[in-house]
Amino acid sequence: MDTTLLFTTGLMSLSYLVVAFVITPANARYLLAGYNTMTEERRQAFDIDRYLTIFFKPFFKKLTLFPPLSLLVLTAFLEAKDAIIAWSIIQSLPFAWFLWRSYAFQR
Repeated sequence: MDTTLLFTTGLMSLSYLVVAFVITPANARYLLAGYNTMTEERRQAFDIDRYLTIFFKPFFKKLTLFPPLSLLVLTAFLEAKDAIIAWSIIQSLPFAWFLWRSYAFQR
């Protein structure tokens, strides 16, 4: 396997892990998209502690495993070039789920 691909996969995983640990209720009003644009009234009504504890942080901690595991599975079943293309495309799938679940959390 190409070292650039391994480095990229590791960097992505590390980035997700950093996001999981860096975002806190104290800095969410500055760093968390959507929450930072809410009015003060809506921010007060939104349970940021629950959102971060139950959904956001666990999602990003689990997402840390997605790039290397998906790469491992794809390279086992596909040619290297096809695996890289498929891997690049499927990296967006967890974020579609994330957006859907985040929207449902606001209700």
